[in-house]
Amino acid sequence: MLQSILLLAFCLFVGLVSLAIFIWVVLTGQLFTLDGLLLVAIGLTIGGFFLGNFAWSIYTGEVREVLNYLRSKGKGADTKADSSREGRA
Repeated sequence: MLQSILLLAFCLFVGLVSLAIFIWVVLTGQLFTLDGLLLVAIGLTIGGFFLGNFAWSIYTGEVREVLNYLRSKGKGADTKADSSREGRA
């Protein structure tokens, strides 16, 4: 499960960074230079692959499984903490 969590986090991070690069190029006015066009084309291609992987994980339910795992892990820790507190009282 840790592998899935890290993969999804990395895909989301790289995808969002590529979108941030696109926004930065547009805001600085370098979109219509050769460097800017290549940077945008490469950045959006890479972002498309990584965000596409993240979108596919949402579609197949992998993200839901990871979130349910993290929620159940958090509830288990809360339950253990509550039971240890009751034992002390």
